[in-house]
Amino acid sequence: MVTTNTLAPIAEPAATKPATTTRLTGLTNNNTTTLAGLSGWTVTKTTAVYKGTPAAAHKAVQQQMDTVRAAEGGKVSGYQSLIAVRNKLRELTEGGSHPAVTVTIKRATKKPAKTRTGSPAARLTRKRQNEYTTAELVATLETGWAAIRTNHPEVPAVVIIVGSGTASKQARYGHFAPIRWQHGDHQLAEVLISGEGLKRPVEEVFTTLLHEATHALAHAREVKDTSRQGRWHNQKFADLASELGLNTTKDPKIGWSLCTLRKETATTYKPVIADLKKALIAFRHPETTGGETKKNNNNAVPCVCQCPRRIRVAKAVLEEGAITCDICETHFEPDE
Repeated sequence: MVTTNTLAPIAEPAATKPATTTRLTGLTNNNTTTLAGLSGWTVTKTTAVYKGTPAAAHKAVQQQMDTVRAAEGGKVSGYQSLIAVRNKLRELTEGGSHPAVTVTIKRATKKPAKTRTGSPAARLTRKRQNEYTTAELVATLETGWAAIRTNHPEVPAVVIIVGSGTASKQARYGHFAPIRWQHGDHQLAEVLISGEGLKRPVEEVFTTLLHEATHALAHAREVKDTSRQGRWHNQKFADLASELGLNTTKDPKIGWSLCTLRKETATTYKPVIADLKKALIAFRHPETTGGETKKNNNNAVPCVCQCPRRIRVAKAVLEEGAITCDICETHFEPDE
């Protein structure tokens, strides 16, 4: 800021920011030993406290893991303990919780509240405008569907909803389900856009809408475009997707399901995509499973990747070499 004053202004005391600490309890001796030398950590026998947020604590542990792995490899003593601590912290950074991790925030003294002005009705209106609702998002998705129907009249009308895409074992960005809704004498199909998928770029979200429109077009034409309970997308789906402006890639597990938006298609729907981008201001966190992990009496080792997905692998198989996740392209590592 530029000023013409010749005398230095009296500086006002800076506002005290909330002091956040992340506390881990119930740790083993190996856990605390690996954290003892890291900057920002204070450890006791079974407890470790980090001066910062869970995200900052997670980053500090991950950086130490990367350093150790690069210098000494993933099997060095203490590395698996770092993995265990990292995984506890990662659950908080992804919106979940962990029984062994607590976050304490020491907040600054509150400033006096500003005097309200205007009528009660005016104040209420402003407050409501600052709150998030799904109305604009759903309306924009419906506008996008209407635009698709304008260009492809055979695509039927549907009911669009936003919900969970990770409530089942198979995570998904969307689905098309025929005859789910009744409107007077008419039956309507349902198109789900997953809340978890709203974190993606707007072009990918609109691609999901076109992907489901492809299924809707197949249903209208009575074309069987999938098999294996809807998981495998066949060549007929690829042909219909191309008709709607998508490029498809064949995956060995799910067929021609992977779609990308063509440049000319993005140009056609440019106003719709622009409006959708404005509406993508929130997304849903994945489902988390509660309760204690069931004990298993076999010798399988629980492992996680960066997704995180979990698998159990026999120790002998794990020792033969790295197992890579095809989604995040990281190795599955033991989860203590």
